[in-house]
Formats: sequence, C-alpha cells, structure tokens
Amino acid sequence: MNIVEACSIINDISSIPFEYVTQTQQLRQFCEDNHFHEVQQEFEFSYLSAQIDAMLQNSINYIEDSLLMSVTIIKLSNGTVIVGPYKTSDLTEANIKILAEQNHIDNLGVRSFRGYRSKYVLARQEDILHQCHVLLKHVGLDPGKFSYIKLQEMDKTVRKGWEYSKRNFENIVNERYRIENEFMEQVAEGDTVGAISSYRQLHNNVKFMVNIGSQLEGSRISAGITRTTVRIAAMHAGLSPVTIDEISGVSTQNIGRCTSREAMYRENERMIRDFTDAINRFREEKYSNTILSAIHYLENNYPNPISVEETADKLGLTVSAYIKRFKKETGKTPNQYLLELRMRKARRLLRTTYHTVQEIAESVGIPDGNYFVKCFRKINDTTPTSYRKQFFKATK
Repeated sequence: MNIVEACSIINDISSIPFEYVTQTQQLRQFCEDNHFHEVQQEFEFSYLSAQIDAMLQNSINYIEDSLLMSVTIIKLSNGTVIVGPYKTSDLTEANIKILAEQNHIDNLGVRSFRGYRSKYVLARQEDILHQCHVLLKHVGLDPGKFSYIKLQEMDKTVRKGWEYSKRNFENIVNERYRIENEFMEQVAEGDTVGAISSYRQLHNNVKFMVNIGSQLEGSRISAGITRTTVRIAAMHAGLSPVTIDEISGVSTQNIGRCTSREAMYRENERMIRDFTDAINRFREEKYSNTILSAIHYLENNYPNPISVEETADKLGLTVSAYIKRFKKETGKTPNQYLLELRMRKARRLLRTTYHTVQEIAESVGIPDGNYFVKCFRKINDTTPTSYRKQFFKATK
C-alpha cells in the first residue's frame, strides 16, 4: 500500500483529512482553505512552510494555534503528510469570548467563528497520533523510529522551538501501540476471544482511554479508527475487498444509528466477531474469496429481497458462472443456501422469542406467511408452530 492510498483509507473512515503534500501549491492551498483570522499565523503559508522546512525528518509534529485549531504533520524523507485541521475541544460562546480576550482580538465574531469550527472534526490528540502510527506501519515504516514533537508557545505571540512530549504520554502511546499490534494479529488469525480481549483493553482501560465529555462524535471517530485497523488486519488475512467492504459497511451504518458510547463499543465487538468469523470460514472451509463474499452478503441481507442476479452483479460474475461456482464450493445453489439460512434464523426466533409466525416470516425475508410455513415444513419436516411447541415441551 502506498502512502496516498493509506491516507485515502484513513481519511474516508475517520473523516479527518490526511493529505500527502509534495508540492508548494498544495501547502499554499491548504493554508488558503483553512485560515480564518489574522491571529492564526500557523495557517499562514510563509510561517507553516518555514516550520515544515525546520522539522526533523521522521518526526510527527503537533501544532495548536491561538484559536485552538490543531494540525499534525508527519515529516518524511520524500514529502509531508498533513493531518487536519481538527479540534481537540468544543467551545461554548463564553469560551470563545474568553479566547478572544486572551488573544486581544476585537473582531472575532462568535457566530462566524463557531461556523468555521463546525466544519472540523472533534478528536483526541492521542487518537490522531495512533492513526499516524497506523498509517506509517502500513506503508512499511516503523512508527517506533518516529519522534513525537510538539510546537510550544514561548511567549504570547510567537511560537518557536521544539519539545519532546512528556514521558508518561509516550509510555501510554507505546503501550497502546503494543496492544494494537496484538489486536491486529489476533484479528488476522481469526482469534475472536483474543481480539475482543485486546479491544476491551484498548477501550475500557482508563489508562489508555479518556472520554471526550458527552460528545458522541469522539466515539464515532474512535469507532472509525477501530474499523480501519480491523479492515487492514482482514486484508492481511486474505479476505476479499468485497467481504471487507460488506462487513465494515454494515458496521458503519450501525455506528451511525448508535446514541451512546456503550452502544458503539458493543457494535465494534460485533464487527470484530463478524470479521474473525469470516476469516475462520475462509481458512477452514476453503471457500474462495468470491464465494465467501457471496455467503457473507447473503448472511447480512437475508431479511431483504435478494436475487441471484443482484448478487452475481455485486461479485462481477454472470448469473450462470455465479451459480456454478457457488454450488461447486458449497454443494448448494445460492437460493438453496439462502432458504436454509432463513430457516435457521427462523428456528432461532421460534426458540427465543414470542413473535407470531407471520412476524418471524417477515423478519427472515419471507413476507408471505403461507409460503413461509411451506418452506419451513420442507426444511424441517414440521410446521413452525409444532416446532415451537416441541422445543418448549422438551425444555420443561
């Protein structure tokens, strides 16, 4: 994976800009796009270009300007990656007025300034640094050989000089990076228990995680980081892009519907299980990536109408080639597999819920209740009602 591709992936998932800059015009455009007020010298081309020139090679550099907008810059031997801008804190109207007073700004309009800041993602600096480490690792560079440097304010108007971050912060980042490596290896090996354990270490241990107030946006960013990490591990395990996109796409939608950090953590664990299950199936069942992708598509979309034509088109196959390959590898046609899948889900609902037969039929993708009963009898040699009665009788 080259650095442009890696930047694009992390940008798409986290919504934080990662731009590989090799030309002066790119940097000039960055400054023009993000400069809001004259007090922001960090977003002036002459200042920022001079700072980049002075940066150490193989370093990660953090800048926060007078208006609390942040940028992280990775200085490489053959170019620069600019991460951001982003904000590490939200500001109330009262906060903005205090900020204006501290910087002796008379013309900082609260409404326009809040509008300016609203364009940028809220993130923790630790998470940004972690994403930088992931980026470096997957373009073949060792993050451990990169120094983390923060541009410090030496007086009220001019920032100059460099200072290495505090040792305790470095230790936290290094420990998190170690656990992250273990996590990725466990996902790639299909080790569900180990991967979930490492994920909980990363996200539930207060040593490594600090809540971002009551803001859900920070948790969504964290979920995006986790999703990116798991996607990369799955690529290394050999899963096809179609399967990876299918699993992560479902998770992205679910995260978007979450209304609490706890719900997002549960969704991340569910996503991790989906990926490790798919990896294990790929290895144990010896399905090709194409058919594994088809199976995963069916298992994630069985409640909806699914046609053979639609699935074949997603896989880039003709209908006849899709049916032939699917039957050769699974011993069943796609429609037979889908029907058995729906009946398996129906049996579980009959055992674990008190939903009506019609409700269960609709939830597994067969809205016609009579047809559902016919299919259920064909697969299970009994009706749904009889199956439920027999189950509950056997468990008394």
